[in-house]
Amino acid sequence: MGAGYIKISCLPFALMMAKQYGDLEILQEIENLCISHQKITQSSECRDFNHRAALLLQSLEEKGFFPLADRMMDLLACCNPKDLSQCDSVQRARDILERLRYLARESLGE
Repeated sequence: MGAGYIKISCLPFALMMAKQYGDLEILQEIENLCISHQKITQSSECRDFNHRAALLLQSLEEKGFFPLADRMMDLLACCNPKDLSQCDSVQRARDILERLRYLARESLGE
């Protein structure tokens, strides 16, 4: 075999490892979002959280985790960073994050 070929027997294992690595990254980012949401004290942190959630949504959609992406869209729909007032969706966002965490652990297998 030449330099540009992949052994067929290695391909399924490589794909499985890539998927598993992606799953672990997703689980970790969901955990990080849950933790960072609990620590938000300023609107700039809220905007950063919102940006990270949007990036995770993009990753979930790219990897085909559509049920998790749907929950992330729910989170982004209720998350509206405000500069001068307290967030009025804190509890709803926490509930969505907890549901997202549960679904991710269940479907990605922790």
